[in-house]
Amino acid sequence: MTKDTLAKLRKDLNSIKIKTFEKKRATSKKEKESIESDIQYLTKNMIEKYKLLEYDLGITMESHKTNFFIFDVEDIIRKEENIEEEE
Repeated sequence: MTKDTLAKLRKDLNSIKIKTFEKKRATSKKEKESIESDIQYLTKNMIEKYKLLEYDLGITMESHKTNFFIFDVEDIIRKEENIEEEE
């Protein structure tokens, strides 16, 4: 992954983190479900857009648990940054 792609991935991941915080603060069930739907859409979009399956085959299984997904993507970012530093 290029530095530019990693920056975009990090930005998209931050969007999911923000939605996660919004979900925790939501008061109504309908609002929480709406935010969860947004999170799932963003997650699926990230997996396809950045081809995350190439980096972690189990990422789709983790995607239903937002915290696990965030951890996995952060791990991918760290690994890719380390590879770029070595080059």
